[in-house]
Amino acid sequence: MIMPYTNRLFNYISDSKAIDLNVVSCTERETIRTWSVDYTKNYRHQVLKGIEVPLRSTRIAHINSGMWSALSKANPDVVAINGIYPTMIIAAAWALSHRVPLTFLADGWRHTMPQSLYHRIIRPLIVSRCASIICASKKGRQYFVDEGVDARRIFVAPLVPAWPAPAQVPDFDQRRYHLLWCGRLNDSPKNAGFFIDLAIALQTRIPDFRCRIVGDGPMRQELFARLSKAGVAFDYTANVQPEEMGQVFVTARVLVLPSKLEAWGLVCNEAMQCGTPAVVSCYTGVADQLVVDGKTGFVLDLNLGQWVETIENVATNRSVWTKLSKAAQKMSANYDIQNSANNYIDGLLFAATGCRSQHEENQNGHS
Repeated sequence: MIMPYTNRLFNYISDSKAIDLNVVSCTERETIRTWSVDYTKNYRHQVLKGIEVPLRSTRIAHINSGMWSALSKANPDVVAINGIYPTMIIAAAWALSHRVPLTFLADGWRHTMPQSLYHRIIRPLIVSRCASIICASKKGRQYFVDEGVDARRIFVAPLVPAWPAPAQVPDFDQRRYHLLWCGRLNDSPKNAGFFIDLAIALQTRIPDFRCRIVGDGPMRQELFARLSKAGVAFDYTANVQPEEMGQVFVTARVLVLPSKLEAWGLVCNEAMQCGTPAVVSCYTGVADQLVVDGKTGFVLDLNLGQWVETIENVATNRSVWTKLSKAAQKMSANYDIQNSANNYIDGLLFAATGCRSQHEENQNGHS
């Protein structure tokens, strides 16, 4: 499906005129998503009729029998799929039967790749037939290298926010909240229970402690009950549209992402470009790449005591926070829409031609 950040990416690619992009979606919006679907699209887009099959956690498989006819009508030079669920298998079968190059898109890395028997059998078969791989992180690249994919066929196009960085961000004293949560309120994979414990512990250490929570999910009632019982001051919003999220991030001093399973963690890009440092678990894709421990944020094991001490120091110490905030902004600026789009395009063009672009060669020369 089209998501806010992919819509921005696809519009940028379409506006570049480098390729003629045609996007086919399995659904307009999955039932667990809350954002608006009223996008401005500068590219061709089609939503297929089909059904959703809920799987474990937040994964959903889609079955859309119209994929074959949609590709036959579009007659593409390259087919890019972003998974191996039924509709993607139909697309892969179409590409292979028509001798059209195939590209595999992946946000995840070894820790987040599904490991069911189905995935362990089918994924290597599909990946081995792909002319290129486009992944979102260095961890993703390493996963495919370890799986035997030629590194020359792998392109890293990092995820980027759906909206640009603000021109100016508030300083330490202008930020009302010590702690910010943005995401689904569930135990797996987001680990919302850990956040609740963290907020309660920080409330005993910081006299004027206040946190802000944006998100919905099955643990919402537990969150309300436990925080209220502990006397934690918090403000809650179930949903904020992407274009308004910048107004949320600039109100907080620290974002936390204690996920047990996170392919990347785009919320960290969003926070950091607003000058809000992030503290993340080691199970996130951003860990040690976007969020560098002690430099642009903190990467911690899921040890509550460590999180409490680290966040208390950042959220109450102006000099520590200011240094991290500036480093976070600088690092997030490296993950811009232009570079991501160029790498995405390079991966598709490599599948079509077998040749690397001058842009990609230059990047390799500086890496």
